[in-house]
Amino acid sequence: MSRSDVPSRRTLLRGALGAGALAALPGTALPGTAFAAPAPSGGPGERGAVAAAYRNPLVEQRADPFIHRHTDGRYYFTATAPEYDRIILRRATTLQGLSTAPESVIWRRHTSGDMGAHIWAPELHHIDGKWYIYFAAGRTDDVWKIRIWVLENSNPDPFQGSWTERGQITTAWDTFSLDATTFTHNGTRYLAWAQHEPGLDNNTGLFLSAMADPWTLRGPQIRLSTPEFDWENVGFKVNEGPAVIQRNGRVFLSYSASATDHHYCMGLLTARAGSDLLDPASWSKSPTPVFVSSEENRQYGPGHNSFTVAEDGRTDVLVYHARQYKEITGDPLDDPNRHTRIQPLGWRADGTPEFGVPVADAAATAGPAAVTRYTMTAFTNSSESNMYVYESSDALAYNLLKGPAYTPPTGLIRDPSLIRHTDGLYYIVYTTNWTGNTIGFARSSDRVNWQYYGQHTLPVAGLARTWAPEWFVDADGSTHVIVSLDTTDNYIFRPHLLTATSSSLLNWTTPTPISGLANSNYIDTFVVRHGGKYHAITKQETTKYLEHAVADRLAGPYTFTGTGNWAGWGSWREGPALVQLDNGGWRIYFDGYAEGKYYYSDSLDGLNTWTPIRELPGLSGFARHFTVLRESV
Repeated sequence: MSRSDVPSRRTLLRGALGAGALAALPGTALPGTAFAAPAPSGGPGERGAVAAAYRNPLVEQRADPFIHRHTDGRYYFTATAPEYDRIILRRATTLQGLSTAPESVIWRRHTSGDMGAHIWAPELHHIDGKWYIYFAAGRTDDVWKIRIWVLENSNPDPFQGSWTERGQITTAWDTFSLDATTFTHNGTRYLAWAQHEPGLDNNTGLFLSAMADPWTLRGPQIRLSTPEFDWENVGFKVNEGPAVIQRNGRVFLSYSASATDHHYCMGLLTARAGSDLLDPASWSKSPTPVFVSSEENRQYGPGHNSFTVAEDGRTDVLVYHARQYKEITGDPLDDPNRHTRIQPLGWRADGTPEFGVPVADAAATAGPAAVTRYTMTAFTNSSESNMYVYESSDALAYNLLKGPAYTPPTGLIRDPSLIRHTDGLYYIVYTTNWTGNTIGFARSSDRVNWQYYGQHTLPVAGLARTWAPEWFVDADGSTHVIVSLDTTDNYIFRPHLLTATSSSLLNWTTPTPISGLANSNYIDTFVVRHGGKYHAITKQETTKYLEHAVADRLAGPYTFTGTGNWAGWGSWREGPALVQLDNGGWRIYFDGYAEGKYYYSDSLDGLNTWTPIRELPGLSGFARHFTVLRESV
């Protein structure tokens, strides 16, 4: 958004303010940034490869879009409504699904006083277990007295509970301010925002501050940028709408500039990841815009962006708004047709982002529309030496891709657990032997052809058995293995946690017992994250029941919320594996090994209650202890 009545004389701001910590950004150019970047391409580590196709506009008449991919696997969307009177939320399991997802109004403007007009640019963030919405708002009696405000919701589901008004974010000056975004870097939380600085002849510049809590700034407030180039000063002198993405050893801050008509465009600031972000000298500024209108594709005024990640968990996605026409009658802020759009964000060989050009309407960025694919890896009743690979479109009817697909050097492959890693390859971790202290790894580029990748020896004294390793990739990208260890040679198992210390997945921390699960005989522990909590489904080896425990941290401590026959699954069950479905629910698979059958059950209420068990069609009695990987392709 842009304010239309603050001072409009052009100023080129350089150097530092004499008064206190507020400082200007030195005018250092970012090399290699083009006025109109070419189409997205792969970058370091293949990041930026197109993982899915998207149809645009994604959501019509929604400006200033923000999309958050949460730990529950779903995308949460909010944006400015053209009536400027409310804050809305949508969610879906895919980005494209946001187009048709139902929309809820979670807050409306006040009928008098503060927060009564111009409800602009909401952003949804999940911080320390709570939801926060940052937004800008004016007063009913002064619609241009726009300031930054914060809402808080402690419910795990932002569509439920109540939103508490935490109040206005207090900045150095009580002036026009908007477009707040928050991010963490090297353990510090920051707020970036746009504000008019008294004494400067512009509309807004960009500012940065550390935060004491989600609604309070602390320490110096640093000016990062002010409009200085011609393309930042068309119509209005504006730097606004900051958005942050951290990649390739750098922190990138994109922003929007000029009036909100077809001149609206995006610029870029860059800092090294190891630098002091509150030192203006740490930042460099592109002298040319990185994302502009496209006459060829008939997309005008692209800007006020955010960043998210594609369904593959790897490909960065640019989220922004644009209009489908150039000519506007009256104030552009009164025109409702700024539509939300998305497209993959590319990365150059030098590690800098390549924004490309706004894609045309009703076109996909590449290939057909994305669909969900479930891949399952299993050993079988007929062979504990061979892994079989299956595929499904509904997580129910599985078709054989290849079997046998892999035979390890040790001759045993029980309990193969599957992920797709950040290098684009598929990896399994598996049980290598009935006794011993190793886990095995294999990898594949196509899920069909597999190669042995190595073994890892667990440095645990007295380790007699190392069974049922399971991958867990956390929301921060860290990769873990949860494995059942018998350290007493009496078939008493306890879950332990290993964390990868290198992206090669060849180096690991020393296994540590998982608090709350390691005080009894638990095996086959499978963990997912949902609703801001870690949920463990684990077999109680003594009673043969699958039990449910919950924790705030992956390492625990876990508290059991379901024991015995709590879910109605019965006893003599093992090898649980969970996958989230397109409808947001969860499906669990487990081995009814005493009966020679394989079962599944579904939960649609956040892992609390489950449907009656059913046999898995086609594979019951054949496949054993598998995991399932869900992807959009």
